Amino acid sequence: MSVRMGQLVWYDGGKGYLVPGTVVKSHPQGGVIVRSTEESEEVLVSSREVRIRSDDGENGIEDMTKMSDLHEGALIYNLMKRFKRKTIYTYIGSILITVNPYEVYSIYGTDVVQQYEGQLIGKLPPHIFAVSSTSYVRMRSSGLNQCLVISGESGSGKTETTKLIVQYLASINKHSSNLISEQILEATPLLESFGNAKTVQNNNSSRFGKYLEIYFDAQGLITGAKLSEF
Repeated sequence: MSVRMGQLVWYDGGKGYLVPGTVVKSHPQGGVIVRSTEESEEVLVSSREVRIRSDDGENGIEDMTKMSDLHEGALIYNLMKRFKRKTIYTYIGSILITVNPYEVYSIYGTDVVQQYEGQLIGKLPPHIFAVSSTSYVRMRSSGLNQCLVISGESGSGKTETTKLIVQYLASINKHSSNLISEQILEATPLLESFGNAKTVQNNNSSRFGKYLEIYFDAQGLITGAKLSEF
């Protein structure tokens, strides 16, 4: 492949997936010198082993189905760029990818709940409240049950994500008495109390799957909840 100086490329960095770099110059004995975007080191790469890389900007892409380059390295690099800017949520279509920052961000307050209330995925920047809102809106409009599947390795934030969904649904509950919503929120520590154990990555790792059902009446008001484990 013919590449020019300053060309954005993907190359094999020995990580099991392609990594981003920039062509610095051609090498007298063939190939090109590529500067790694992630580590700033320069390596000699065969011209046949580089792939042209699209410039998706410093902030990355909110929905990775819209990326020009679709392969594992491109997805990882996009998530990394967004994470460095403290943007932990990214879409793949209707799937929400979360990178756990292991610290508390101020992006879950009442003002953010109000911003996302009634909004569907794609209308606003990626957020767990957008997924929660979409499920609630579709439940109200279709009258059908909705299901959110939360998956990830130990310590990835599954339990915290569940609690944020419950927080959102309780916050938009318009019942004259918020007693039920408050009881559900107060019961969320139960999510962390069934069969947990310490692992290398997580001091409070869940040992079982959990299935949380939240019940609504015909007006969309919360009437109760049920937590099961499997």
